[in-house]
Amino acid sequence: MAMTHALALPAGWIISSRLMPAWPIDTDHLLELEAAGWTDEGRIRWRYRLSRRGRTIFAASDICSAVGAALTTQELVSAARTVLCFLTAGEGDTDAEYFADYTRTQRAWRDRYAEELSVYAMDGWCGYCDGNHPAPDCSSL
Repeated sequence: MAMTHALALPAGWIISSRLMPAWPIDTDHLLELEAAGWTDEGRIRWRYRLSRRGRTIFAASDICSAVGAALTTQELVSAARTVLCFLTAGEGDTDAEYFADYTRTQRAWRDRYAEELSVYAMDGWCGYCDGNHPAPDCSSL
């Protein structure tokens, strides 16, 4: 679904080498995100890739928008926050079963970086400027 490429990019976002909208979370982490189609229920299915220093940590298309969501820049920001929220979940945040399919690399990444990066996905607070807005579209970037 190339429609994602027609959206205005949020502040601080780039087009990645894979030609996907990408959020450079910090100097080491990049979250690439694009609409990958629609579900039967009318949800946008999101394809994403989280990398650290160019090395893929997570890649999937298992996150969907709310029913009836429109493909907008704000929905892209919302999807980015949702993806990062799921990927930065730590032990104790959810059932241990959630991590059953994690690779050794994913577990090591989670243990080292997830808590630190989780502030960028927090609702109502920006990890960049302490502002009261979603981090993926911080105007101070």
